[in-house]
Amino acid sequence: MECCEVLSPQEARLQEEMAGQGAKYEKGRERVFRIMKSFQMLRPKIDVERAKYFTDSMKQTEGQHLTLRWAKALKHIAENMTVYIDDHQLLVGRSGHQGRYGILYPELDGDFLDLAIEQLSERVQSPFDITAEDARVVIDEIAPFWKGKTFHEALADALPEETLRHTYDPKNVLISRFIVNETASFRSSIQWVHDYEKVLKKGFKGIRKEAEERLQALDPFSPVDNVEKKPFLEAIVTVCDAIVLWAKRHARLAAKMAAKEKDPQRKMELTEIARICKRVPEHPAATFHEAMQSQWFVQMFSRIEQKTG
Repeated sequence: MECCEVLSPQEARLQEEMAGQGAKYEKGRERVFRIMKSFQMLRPKIDVERAKYFTDSMKQTEGQHLTLRWAKALKHIAENMTVYIDDHQLLVGRSGHQGRYGILYPELDGDFLDLAIEQLSERVQSPFDITAEDARVVIDEIAPFWKGKTFHEALADALPEETLRHTYDPKNVLISRFIVNETASFRSSIQWVHDYEKVLKKGFKGIRKEAEERLQALDPFSPVDNVEKKPFLEAIVTVCDAIVLWAKRHARLAAKMAAKEKDPQRKMELTEIARICKRVPEHPAATFHEAMQSQWFVQMFSRIEQKTG
């Protein structure tokens, strides 16, 4: 069974409802049904934009504090990654291509991406499609940079010999034994929860101001303040700017689409999306729709930052 044939519990319930099997039909779900049908049963595609722009930025910031490098990479992605607004959507923002997609995190396992990428569309279980050009970008531009720099390699080097033997093939650390698995370390973001309430109440403009005030209060003669706290607070400022910029790119796209839209109802929806994305998550949410959009931007941007699931 291909992964595109497997439904989440939510998708399975919607599928039953659409087919009139078991679940009670809820009037007003037509929009959700249309969205689901637009990608249902489609084979997922690999989107390399996140990996490409992350890598491009990291190439330019070698030698800088890692926290600040990561923040600059996120801003570079926010400035350049393609933004999409699909038909029927009222909440916008995605971390990759339209439809079903997967994104790459070369900082985790980019040391063997060039070996695996061309096999993705051919494997029996969970195949992904990737264009020839995107495969070339991975093989020629992304993977070579990460050789010797990935989390996977650092973890293998740090493990005691006995643990390494139970985790990977001793002759080839690219082969996992699946007795002990590094998945929790790869997906560290599943171990913490975003402070959505703070974003909804203060907005990223307020969070940015808080970080700037703490920067101003640092002791210029303190090694801890200069080596640890300053890069972290500067990274917060950069990420606040990045997610606001990303949201406003969606606002501009929505306004452009609204100007061309012929259907009055959809034109009104796109105009409202543009208004909301200009306001949140930069500012506190003032309506339920604004709160949902702000929360969704945070959730999607965090997926651009780190691997989940």
